[in-house]
Parts: sequence; structure tokens; C-alpha cells
Amino acid sequence: MLHEPSNPLFGVNNPKGRVIVVGIPMEDTVSFKPGTRFSPGVLRFISPYLEATPTEYLGVEPLGEFRDVGDVPLLQGEAEVNLGRVREVEAGLLGSGLVVNIGGEHTLSLAVAKAIRDRFGELGAFIQFDAHLDLRSEWPLGQGLSHATFGRLLNTEVKPSMYVNLGFRGYDEEELNFAVKLRKSILLDSVELMSISPVGLHEVLSGLTDIKAPIHLSIDMDVFDPTIAPGVGNPESGGVDYWAAYRALSVLMPMVADRLVAVDVVEYSPPNDQSNATASLTLKLIVDIANLYLWSIRCRSARG
Repeated sequence: MLHEPSNPLFGVNNPKGRVIVVGIPMEDTVSFKPGTRFSPGVLRFISPYLEATPTEYLGVEPLGEFRDVGDVPLLQGEAEVNLGRVREVEAGLLGSGLVVNIGGEHTLSLAVAKAIRDRFGELGAFIQFDAHLDLRSEWPLGQGLSHATFGRLLNTEVKPSMYVNLGFRGYDEEELNFAVKLRKSILLDSVELMSISPVGLHEVLSGLTDIKAPIHLSIDMDVFDPTIAPGVGNPESGGVDYWAAYRALSVLMPMVADRLVAVDVVEYSPPNDQSNATASLTLKLIVDIANLYLWSIRCRSARG
């Protein structure tokens, strides 16, 4: 049920790789600038021309662990059908490595979260880097399922033990009220994420270490400031820079890697990109996530 890639990400396709790349070109509910469905193909096309060097050398070789299984075949405009297809594919892949989903609109994270629950029985934490909370009850008005409402649906239907949103700056009162009333939530807006120290962030996120169930990480590329990531569907000024995001991932990954089962990198929109600047940033982010994940797993194995 997957379209095999003609050119795998970074030109690498290790059949035994622990980092499983899945393209999810879903774009059914985008509310502003279209184009996210082209992301998996464009990133694969560009990736061999970039130096896939991690930000930090940690003694692991992330590229050697990439296994690109291709794209989920979708029907343009059929959101419910497409979410069902994503959920089915994800359930079959989860547990065999870290599944890295390349979107596509953010709504796909709802299907991934449901697949985690299907496969493991529960979702321990949903951790979101995003310019928005995505907790609206409707958006646009009258539409209950969209990339601006998936977070509310995820929290009410999947019910993760903890909800974390880092880097947000665009929201309304309804969303914020919903977020703070959740059983367990951690919210850091973009100003707080940019200014907090690694030690402070570790303390804020310390509750994640008590969660035993699988963890789901989802990164919307609009968490970055539009000056460095213009190629998104809903840009919001006042975003984080790459170092703030990388610092946060460096703190987060050792805390959750042993339970992290899926990562979504979503909302990159090639038609809205300038000189492939956002593509380069997205690919660097994917390499760094794999590098930090593999290093964290190695460290935990050495300690254990």
C-alpha cells in the first residue's frame, strides 16, 4: 500500500535501517497557501545535492540508518479516507524503528496518533513544535476536521497522557483555555522557548520521564520564523531560530528516545519556498533528529 520512491531521501535506502521515512503528501484542509502535498517529492529530489552533515558529531552515522519506504497513496480532497490510509500504513510500520513522516498538512498527525494507540494501546505524550496550538473546534468556521483542529481531536479522541506545545504564538482564547484545562499540558510560547536555558527546559519537561507509554513528536515547519523558513502554508512572525529548536531537541531527545516511536515533519510548502531555503532547513532538521535519536538510544543502551 505504499508507492516506492524512485529516488529515496538522501539517496539512501537501507532495508534494515532504524529510521523509517514515509512520505504523506496529504493536502485536503489547508486554509491559506497550498503546496504541502509536494513536500515529500521535492525533499527527495533536493536531498542528494545537500551535505547531510548533522549539526553535532555524536559518533553515530544517521544516514546509514535511513530506510525510505515511499509515499502513502492518497485521494486528493478525501480527508477522512486519507487519514484512514495513513493510520493503516503507520500501524504496520510502528515498532520496527523510528517512523519519520514527511508531510503534508498537519492533520496527518491525528492519523499517526491513532495508529500509535492501535499498535500499543495508548499514547503517552504528544509533543508539538508549532506556531499555532491547532486546538480550534472549527476552522474555517463550520469545518470540524482541519489542520487547525486536529490537536483538539487528538486530545479528545486519542487522549494522550501529556500534551506539549513548544514555540506557539498564533492562537485564540478558545484554544488556550482548552489547552490549560487538559489533564497534563506543557506550553511554552516562542519567546519562552527562545529564552529558556537547557537546564530550565529540562526541568519544565521533567514530567516526560515518568511516562512509560509511546511518545509522538510532531514538528510544524512554521514554528520557525518566516525569515528562515518562508516555505510554509501559514507563516507567523516572531518564530524561533534553528538554534533554539535544536537546543530544545537536544534536551528533549535523551529524555524520550527510548519511547519515541514516530516523528512528523509537516507543513513544508515548496511553492512558497524561496531558493529552497526551507527545504534545506527541513532536511537539516530530519538529519539532526535522526542523529540525536540514534545517539540517545546508544547512550541508554550503554547505561543499561
